Amino acid sequence: MGYIQPFDRNQLTLPESLDSYISCENPVRLIDVFVDQFIKLHPDFSSYKGNSPTGRSAYSFGTLLKLYVYGYLNSISSSRKLERETLRNMELIWLLGNLHPDHKTIADFRSKQTSGIHECCLDFRRFLVSSGYISGKLVAVDGSKIKANTNRDGLTLDGINRQLALLDTRLEKYLHQLNENDLVETAQEQLSELSDDLGVESSLLEKIARLSQQVEELQAEKQRMLDEGSKRSFPSDREARLMKTRNGFLPAYNVQSVVDSQHHLIGAMQVTDHPNDFEDLQSSIHAMQEDLQVEVTQAVADTGYANEEQILALEEEGKVIAVPFNEGDHSPKEDREHGIFFTYDADNDYYICSQEKILPIKDRQVRKHGKLYRKYQGRDCKGCPLIKFCTTSKKGRIIYRRADAEPIRQYMKKCKGMKYKALIHLRKTLVEHPFGTLKYWMGQIPLLLRGKEKVQAEIDLYATCYNLRRVTNIQSIQVLLQQVHYWAIKYT
Repeated sequence: MGYIQPFDRNQLTLPESLDSYISCENPVRLIDVFVDQFIKLHPDFSSYKGNSPTGRSAYSFGTLLKLYVYGYLNSISSSRKLERETLRNMELIWLLGNLHPDHKTIADFRSKQTSGIHECCLDFRRFLVSSGYISGKLVAVDGSKIKANTNRDGLTLDGINRQLALLDTRLEKYLHQLNENDLVETAQEQLSELSDDLGVESSLLEKIARLSQQVEELQAEKQRMLDEGSKRSFPSDREARLMKTRNGFLPAYNVQSVVDSQHHLIGAMQVTDHPNDFEDLQSSIHAMQEDLQVEVTQAVADTGYANEEQILALEEEGKVIAVPFNEGDHSPKEDREHGIFFTYDADNDYYICSQEKILPIKDRQVRKHGKLYRKYQGRDCKGCPLIKFCTTSKKGRIIYRRADAEPIRQYMKKCKGMKYKALIHLRKTLVEHPFGTLKYWMGQIPLLLRGKEKVQAEIDLYATCYNLRRVTNIQSIQVLLQQVHYWAIKYT
């Protein structure tokens, strides 16, 4: 067995400078340069100083922004964990210039500087557009429900009423006890005259004051819910809404993502309080166009975005919009198993059923769900052998047809073409990846802030870090650094 040379610490050589620990292709170099350029382009943010409650020196906007971008890029969103990383993580020590902000300073920056975080994240996307990584020619839109940072149960009107009844009972009990003590006439006089050694009465007054405050808060919350017409409220985050998710009904935000097809980078991420995606197609596309100054020419989304008004409006703008429709929403319900189907005769404006019976128009203006419909009804359905499978109406089968159905039907016909089918098939390969990746990094995207504006800043950080990691896999850091400098020159 050979002789093993013992380890000699004196032979261990370390790099002479901290910069030697950070390779030329380390993403922290891109974070460092981009944030510095952002501060130069937006000098108003350079005046921010994050003051520490522990008496340490103030920290600049750029220092704290670099810390957060690095943290979210490496699956760290907790301010306490980020504080620890500044003391032991060599990349962060280099990035922050050996500064060590405490967790309170870090948390306050994220909570109070949402506009600056949002603007920096927008600038990073603008850089990606300027450098040719986002084109806007073809985008995919999708939404994901992200649980809000609040109690999942919240308050209901019935729950508030039960709590108020319970509080009233307890208040009545304490007031009765106070009256029996018969110390002074009013609660205000008792508060001023009672000394510290009168423990019973003092304790009663404190309880009454706390209960009275709770009653006032609950009554105010009840009135707010009645004014808004909401069925459930979440006091710790009033802007969160109860939404149906894969994990049941939860207080959440609906995050809309627009992904560019060129390199699968995120072009826009908007936080909404909408319970579904029906109203968000047009606003999501327009948000990307306005923020990044690009023209979206083609867009694809799933059936949740099948809002005919928005789709037709976008197509009138010259865009190709591929959204599959549920034909049942715009066609009469049929029962092919029993041989029941209908054909519309556009020349004569009536329907013909499978038994060759005519369903003529009966009413030209019937309003349903805010839309105008035409009503068609069969006249001689009584003797039909299929009537028990077709309708329960004694007057005959009724069909409602949208008054503006023809443009929708023309659109649905286009969706059956090869071009639209190819776009619809492409959707999953574009838009599912970002949300899946972010949830893999962070664990279902835990929100730490409350309120839509603050949640938007958090989502901006997630989107920026996703784009940063993806673009560094596409291009070398050294080339990206040069492109950042060129972009900053053009920006000015």
